[in-house]
Amino acid sequence: MLTDPIKQFQSHIDELKKQMHFQKQRADNAERAYDYLMQQYKNLLRQQFGSKSEKYIDPHHPQQSLFADENNIDEEEEAEEPDGVVSIASYKRKKKKSNRTAPRRIVVIPVENKACHCGCQKSVIRYETSELYHYQQAIHEIIEERREVVACPKGCNQSIETAKKPPHILPKIKATHALLAHIIVSKFIDRQPLYHLEKQFSQRHGMEITRRSMSNWLVDLSPKYQPLLNLLKDEVIDYDIASMDATTLQVLNEPGRPATRKSYAYCFRGGPPDKKVVIYEYNAENHKSYLLNWFAGFKGSIHADADPFFDDLAAQPDVDMSYCNAHSRRKFEPIAKAVKTDGVAHHAMRVYKQLYKIEREAKNKKLTPEQRYQLRLEKAKPILEKYKQWLDETYPTLLPKSPLGKAVAYVINHWDGLIHYLSDGRLELDNNLTEQEIKMFVIIRKNFLFACSIAGAKALCAHLSLLRSAIANRLEPYRYIKAVLDALPLCQTVEDYEALLPWNIDLAEEKTQQEHQQAA
Repeated sequence: MLTDPIKQFQSHIDELKKQMHFQKQRADNAERAYDYLMQQYKNLLRQQFGSKSEKYIDPHHPQQSLFADENNIDEEEEAEEPDGVVSIASYKRKKKKSNRTAPRRIVVIPVENKACHCGCQKSVIRYETSELYHYQQAIHEIIEERREVVACPKGCNQSIETAKKPPHILPKIKATHALLAHIIVSKFIDRQPLYHLEKQFSQRHGMEITRRSMSNWLVDLSPKYQPLLNLLKDEVIDYDIASMDATTLQVLNEPGRPATRKSYAYCFRGGPPDKKVVIYEYNAENHKSYLLNWFAGFKGSIHADADPFFDDLAAQPDVDMSYCNAHSRRKFEPIAKAVKTDGVAHHAMRVYKQLYKIEREAKNKKLTPEQRYQLRLEKAKPILEKYKQWLDETYPTLLPKSPLGKAVAYVINHWDGLIHYLSDGRLELDNNLTEQEIKMFVIIRKNFLFACSIAGAKALCAHLSLLRSAIANRLEPYRYIKAVLDALPLCQTVEDYEALLPWNIDLAEEKTQQEHQQAA
């Protein structure tokens, strides 16, 4: 008789435990939902009012060693700017230095009276040297070309002859190659809108050049570049490491597409270390097939993010995708900053901190690709193996649709691509170098906002391809583009075009010829 009440009481307790467990799960889910909404709210505040830097300082381990050696500082590599490292311990910022040096002109200032009191002439024993930065204003002028027309004084038939017009890349326009190069560099490197240039030419220099004319010149020039662009693309395809990224570009007048629909501008980087190539191309739709055609014949590794546009390319047997770890890090960074309690996002950020520290060590020691490969196997591979095990154990405890669940799922789903950089010391941990090139495009786009036509979008990409490739090979962009414009009308063979590639062109010779012309 007593067993039945005891069993009923025990059953009642079990039922209460189940309800308590269920209520606890509901409370945990509600707390996670609250954290998710709070993260969204804080992310919106950050996007609107906060800093855009991805620099992360662990709030649970903020103190750095005050006496650590500079090479051993547990420093965080910034995801956006791999070369700009902030040292917390020393409060010093490493600044980027230019790869170029300005031309130097030596001016000797003589002593007015070299006569000594003994009657001898004093001789120069040394110089007191100082440096002054100098600026010489650009010359804007109108060149009036007068071609001689000659005839026989005796009136012979067919004796009238006119001097040949100098070769010009666009023979019918009223602009020299030097002015065209100035417009190109001003718009695409200095980010000057054409209406600013129109105003400067008119008000300061008395040259009436409309923005419409300049726009037409830029569009008409781009087909002339095509042989050079084809050669640049060949260098990317022939090498076994490349990278790519994309950003949106709005084109107003596209057949069959509304003006509000976004198209894309792609950036491709590649080529061997002594032949660096940066190519931009415009594409409106069918992105998967476009990328397959672009990389036809390529065999090797491609740096990219895990965008669905790249899925068909990643499925090719000769292509290995090296996914960007900065993208996976970027998914944890806002969560770690928004959540105060030490959790999953903070642990992930500490892992990336260790990985970037290894890359910084390789860079500071100037290791060869083979040495960097060995360093990664020794230090980075064990970290990543533990990280993967931790991710697999952590993911089942997270809400799949939460930002944290999506961040962990992203890393797990693309794990092979994220660790592919371990297989070759020439590969990078992330795709930041290409993202920096895309960033240059985005900054320029903020000035013009959209392209009016497909021809304008393609011209934008063509000019940027030559300019950014020249800069990647440490060439001064104006001098390079001026030399290309001078030489293109004379090119007849493939060898002529190859001589104009950034790693083949001799700008010193071009400068010497220009100086001779000015002297004459």
